[in-house]
Amino acid sequence: MFSYLIKVDLKHYKSNEFIANLKSIAPRIRRGKKCIGYRLYSNCDEERVYMVMGEWKTKQAMENHFQTRDFQVLVGSARVLGETFEMKIFKTLETGGIELAKARIAPKNNIT
Repeated sequence: MFSYLIKVDLKHYKSNEFIANLKSIAPRIRRGKKCIGYRLYSNCDEERVYMVMGEWKTKQAMENHFQTRDFQVLVGSARVLGETFEMKIFKTLETGGIELAKARIAPKNNIT
């Protein structure tokens, strides 16, 4: 799985406009070939900070998404409405639930 995370610190009073732009493109992105998920998160400590996360089954699917008009709208909205913009790209090595988390905890810290 491949993912990207875009963090935007929006200008004052621009949150509603940014959210509206994302709501307009999100359904198309979610219907995209091999899209696993596309979400918007707000930061509970910083009211103007939002994070957009896109998840894709393959690297090529994510690369194809980067070439779409919808991705251009996302980046353009972040650039125009934001103070700062940061993007990270990830490759997921493993996924799982509580069993994976337990397996990663040192044995001295048993969780039941």
